Amino acid sequence: MNSLWPRITIFAVLALLLALTWWGWHQGGLALLQLGMGTC
Repeated sequence: MNSLWPRITIFAVLALLLALTWWGWHQGGLALLQLGMGTC
């Protein structure tokens, strides 16, 4: 039971980092798109 926790913790941290990276990239992409539309 004890050996399972580190794996769960690592998986949760990796999933959180992946979600944050995807969300940040998505938000950045939307901002760039809006900026590009504004300059047109």
